[in-house]
Amino acid sequence: MASMEFPSALFPGRPALELRVPDGWQAVPAVSELEGAALAALRPLPEEEFKANVVVTLDEVVPEHSVRTDLDAVAASAAARPQGATGEVYARTIGGVTFFGRDLSFVDPVAGTLLSSSLFGFLRREVDGGLVRITVTGTIGAARHREDYATLHGVIDGLRVTPAEGTTPLVDHALAVTGGEDRP
Repeated sequence: MASMEFPSALFPGRPALELRVPDGWQAVPAVSELEGAALAALRPLPEEEFKANVVVTLDEVVPEHSVRTDLDAVAASAAARPQGATGEVYARTIGGVTFFGRDLSFVDPVAGTLLSSSLFGFLRREVDGGLVRITVTGTIGAARHREDYATLHGVIDGLRVTPAEGTTPLVDHALAVTGGEDRP
């Protein structure tokens, strides 16, 4: 009788993730309202201030998925929000995986002006070519943006990704940045 195992190269699991946060930040367990949420942390502040936060989600997308779709979704989100604007597309390697990012700013009726950084990294499943998308979203309030932006990206850069057996990180950042063929 044959046996099968999960996780394995034939049945790859999700990556292991670690997020390093500054002293004083808190884990946000059970972030069930966010589909695919794997990790979340925030810096606690008085109730009247927006709490800087980072959320990491995992989901699976088809092999034909394009990172351009994700980056365009950030632009569409900006267009749908009051005073929404986006920054330039950028790429950075985090935890051995190339992430493609785009910043978004908008005015929230309750929290005021917010700045959000959305980054997308991918692992390819070797058995079927499917993609596991790792999305890291960090959000800060404009009132503290000068001090919080560097802290936020320090947390994002502190993400550690350990790919599961049977998956391979995608590392060609030129695809999204140059405007050439943009399938990771």
